[in-house]
Amino acid sequence: MGARLAFDRLVHSDWSLHPNKRWSAVAIRDSSEWSVESLGQTPAPDTFLSYLLDDDFKTLAGFDFAIGLPKVYLDKIEPDFLSLLSMLGHEPWHELALVAKFPSEVSIPRPFYPHCARRGVKRLELLNALQLDPNEDMLRECEKVTIHRGAASPLFWTLGAKQVGKAALSGWKDILVPARKSGACIWPYDGALSSLTTNTLTIAETYPAEAYGHVEIDLRQSMSKKRQTDRRAAMSALRKRCNDYKIELCENVRFNIDDGFGPDSSGEDPFDALAGLISMIEVSDGRRAEAPNSIIFSKRSEGWILGQIDLACA
Repeated sequence: MGARLAFDRLVHSDWSLHPNKRWSAVAIRDSSEWSVESLGQTPAPDTFLSYLLDDDFKTLAGFDFAIGLPKVYLDKIEPDFLSLLSMLGHEPWHELALVAKFPSEVSIPRPFYPHCARRGVKRLELLNALQLDPNEDMLRECEKVTIHRGAASPLFWTLGAKQVGKAALSGWKDILVPARKSGACIWPYDGALSSLTTNTLTIAETYPAEAYGHVEIDLRQSMSKKRQTDRRAAMSALRKRCNDYKIELCENVRFNIDDGFGPDSSGEDPFDALAGLISMIEVSDGRRAEAPNSIIFSKRSEGWILGQIDLACA
């Protein structure tokens, strides 16, 4: 067991470019015990930020979008990630959030591509435009394959079912920039979690596929979180785990776990919101490290996924 962190509210948001696919789960600490008190669709960003910035709590909020940039890109620019956030909308970074339609539009200040699918579009076009060697990896260290999960998708490549770039841009614009202006800290750039617990709001990056292994959610390779029966089976041990660690689940959450989050494929969104929240409790209670000891937190870092202690496979 590590040190218990002094956050008294945890919020985990399964983020998406599409507002109807955004779900959030909330836990409140009373004395030494956590109570998961809500699981529902995420409000509009301005309303949600007002909720997160409540001075009555010391809130750690996790978001399922990339909070950082790959090293191969950081090495080509002067600003660090937090400085870049503050310059969004200002030259030369005024086009950073505009996803390029054609390779000719891609540049260091405009690295996201392509805007939509079209015949013949290739990832090599992106690499060439950003002057990256085809053998260079566009993934951040925390996004690469580990012994417990597969790799995430490259941030700048915005095509395919697993693409994450457009959701990240949405999260930066709607959440990180206004939250930062309101005094929020962003982990790990502002320091280790133990140094941020006096702040009203601290924001961290999460990754549900990583969180599953933290809390014994058994979503095997043959299973799909889009299927109700597989979601129910994957979370079959979660109720007992929460009971063992005195994590109280509200009636709605207990029902969703037992039900498999409904018959529709969209049940994957609340499933991920809850998975990430329980993982955040593990970190906050000191049962899991926030990051490997070898990770150095600095303004120039790529960022990290909360609770990921595995380094990339060789």
